[in-house]
Amino acid sequence: PVVIEDSAFVGSRVIVTEGVRVEKGAVLGAGVVLTSSTQIIDVTGPEEIVYKGHVPARSVVVAGTRTKEFPSGHYQLQTALIIGERRESTDQKTSLNDALREFGVSV
Repeated sequence: PVVIEDSAFVGSRVIVTEGVRVEKGAVLGAGVVLTSSTQIIDVTGPEEIVYKGHVPARSVVVAGTRTKEFPSGHYQLQTALIIGERRESTDQKTSLNDALREFGVSV
């Protein structure tokens, strides 16, 4: 199953496939693609933390790439980067969606 918990924000062109859990209040930026095997890399601390199939609560996630070496050379693979934690300023940016839902406006 796909689990997207309460108050999560899903940006445009986001793809979330089976086996992924997006915890409460997380923000998925435009174009993020998450599968159960996609690396979700938290780059906010001194060392990266890698998740798969799980976005921690209140994380802000954007699309990114990671270099991987193959016999024929180095190539960029799609990944997701946790670049911060949801703040009040993030809530203000996502509040337009809440207003549109409240008044039944479809876009």
